[in-house]
Amino acid sequence: MRSAARPTTVPALRMIPRQSDPGVDEARLIREVKGGNVDSFDYFVRKYQRRMTRLAYRLLRDSGEADCAAQESFLRAYQNIQDFREGSTFETWLTRICINWCKDRLKRRRLIFYFHQAAGADRDSDSGREGDEKGPRDTLVAAEDPSPERRAVSREIRQRLQKAMESLSPRQKSVFVLKHF
Repeated sequence: MRSAARPTTVPALRMIPRQSDPGVDEARLIREVKGGNVDSFDYFVRKYQRRMTRLAYRLLRDSGEADCAAQESFLRAYQNIQDFREGSTFETWLTRICINWCKDRLKRRRLIFYFHQAAGADRDSDSGREGDEKGPRDTLVAAEDPSPERRAVSREIRQRLQKAMESLSPRQKSVFVLKHF
């Protein structure tokens, strides 16, 4: 049987509203950075690095790219600090920079590459361990350009699709485009 006593809540797990450091004037630090004091920017990196990395990871789902996104966001913020409007918060501005960088990265990821498994003589040396039961590691290589025949078929399909889309109403066309493209 379970005991009737309920466990007490752990104070560290309670939600604490986010507050800025009362002793730090971010507007003053931004003015210092704009004036050329590079060391003042270090405060923003220390304070927001984990948040930007977590945000980027949620968008990109890759820890290496998330680190890169956070670093790139800080670099862009530093390079464009003169454009920062002092009426807004630095965190909001930096978050927007990070989100935009991640969106650009996701667009570049959508480029389609066709790969095929290459048969190589040195496959056994790639496994790194002797007696690996899973077998040798396959390498991926970019496929050659599509054949002229395949290009002609693709062009014909695009033309038919374009013609069919012209017969749709504007609303149907936008739904189709949003769903499939």
